[in-house]
Amino acid sequence: MRLVGFQVAVLAVLLAGPALAEPALLKVDFGFFPKGTTCQPYGTGGKVTMKEGREIRFKIKGDTGHVSFRCKQPDGRSFEVQTGRLLPPGSPSMVAVQINQDDHAHVLWDDGGLRKTVVADVLKWK
Repeated sequence: MRLVGFQVAVLAVLLAGPALAEPALLKVDFGFFPKGTTCQPYGTGGKVTMKEGREIRFKIKGDTGHVSFRCKQPDGRSFEVQTGRLLPPGSPSMVAVQINQDDHAHVLWDDGGLRKTVVADVLKWK
């Protein structure tokens, strides 16, 4: 009977699909947006630090799995980005995401070597 319980538990995990990573550190960089663009993170209780310069950079420590950003450009247009769907499978300790105005995100993480993927259609314009 114990074997059946174990098999049911394994099947439930397999049907749930691969777990998305919730890295301890998430770095998000908004690159190539007009000067004066502002962004606010939502969906995290972790420690958030922000640095503005040529780009807007966020560093989030802890509670990184469901972070969203709401941004507004100087011309009044606004958009939202949900970073949870950009996180790679597995359990990397750090993920870096560069979000560009061309509606693409470059996602970098270490998984026994540096990995990179490009994700299209990340900006949800409002």
